[in-house]
Amino acid sequence: MSVSDTVNGRMRSMSISNKIAPLKIDFLIVGAGLAGLACAYTLGQSGHRVRVLETSSSLHQRAGGIRVPPNLAKLLLQWGLGEELAKARPCRKTAFHSLETGEYLGFLEWQEDIIRESGGDFLLMAHDDVQAMLYDLAVSVGAKVIFNTPIVSVAIDDIRERPYITTVDGIIMDADVVLGADGSNSIIRDYVNGGEDNAEDIGQSFYTITIPSETLRGDPDLAKWADLPQWPVWMGHARSREGREFCVHLYWPDSEVQLESPEGWDVVVPTSCIDLSNYDPVIQRLFTLAPDALRTKHMTRDIAEDWVDETGRIAIIGEAAHPLLPCSTHGASLAVEDAAVMGVLMSRLRTWEQIPQFMEGFQDVRQARCTHVRLSELHNAALVTLPPGEDRAMRDAAMRLSLHADADWDDTRLRAQWEEIGEVFGYNALEAAEDWWIKWGSIGDSAKVISFHEPMSWAHAVTKVDVQVSH
Repeated sequence: MSVSDTVNGRMRSMSISNKIAPLKIDFLIVGAGLAGLACAYTLGQSGHRVRVLETSSSLHQRAGGIRVPPNLAKLLLQWGLGEELAKARPCRKTAFHSLETGEYLGFLEWQEDIIRESGGDFLLMAHDDVQAMLYDLAVSVGAKVIFNTPIVSVAIDDIRERPYITTVDGIIMDADVVLGADGSNSIIRDYVNGGEDNAEDIGQSFYTITIPSETLRGDPDLAKWADLPQWPVWMGHARSREGREFCVHLYWPDSEVQLESPEGWDVVVPTSCIDLSNYDPVIQRLFTLAPDALRTKHMTRDIAEDWVDETGRIAIIGEAAHPLLPCSTHGASLAVEDAAVMGVLMSRLRTWEQIPQFMEGFQDVRQARCTHVRLSELHNAALVTLPPGEDRAMRDAAMRLSLHADADWDDTRLRAQWEEIGEVFGYNALEAAEDWWIKWGSIGDSAKVISFHEPMSWAHAVTKVDVQVSH
């Protein structure tokens, strides 16, 4: 891809995202997480009227760090958030350590040429910083976010042919379209898929701690971790926020923690409940610096079979549609990609009859992409949680090769890395939506559609870059 191709692609993406819908309708979004707020922005930017219902009392809930890979960073950049992104810490390297001994086993490094070609940077940020950015974008285009409003049900008014929700206080709100962005344990998902929740408790939880970087710098044994431009991973049977905080995610069995483990992402537990005495002293020390941790219970759910109900007026987005591992690399990026696609499609809305068509089109564009990325996340989790044995020994031996590899990359090595991760990092959600519109959405549309580019065809590779601090 040449420089001119890259520039033309970015100009095209900007033109795609700035369209105003000829027919403007009412949207009701359930959930003010990343998916819900990003979708409120893209729909509001297209001229639609948007309300967002959120269970919590405010945005300022405790959270940890997230990865912002290039496929997400470039969307945020195109939405005018370059100044905020410039404050984030770039990440170029993942360093792998043994959880038991702390041995440095090897590393995976993303080359500058590859990151540049993908169209965005790889950043480490705080979840609530990204959420606040998206909230500001949403309200800037007229979206209304209503807090303290948990819902209990969703349905269709057969007479008016409009979907509506009922809040816990018995208040009924309706709209032309209801979007469920209410997470993996989604009420809207259960309605769309016939009320069946296929959740499975596998007895594992993620624990997230956040430590001020100044605290690390004041500790001789931990100071080096505060400013390294990398994402360290301890593998066994991360960092964020402008360099001011150090975030750690730990994957740990529920059977080794003598506490109840209800599903939820915001349960606070004392770090003293986790026995790390047999593991790397660095990890032990990090957890002594944090008095408590956020626990996220891992309940496995398949990607939803149906993302849209039979009327085409109720749909699910984000983790309501495609649940991922907690604390995964692409949880945030897939959610925001969903919003970008929804915004592009609904910016083309001319008739009421197109609503079901565009909702089905949204699933067509997104389901395969999310399925492949989800498999990638599961593969990476399995890779770093191998039990002692032949497979782990082979993994460690392969990683140690990176410690002796030539530091100079030739075209062959660069091409190999691009082929491995380029179609994940290089994915452009805006262009994927536009390509669907050109192929399918414009059928029967009265407006003349001008194709000014060659349609893109993305195959979604399984990347090997997403791993977690694991047990």
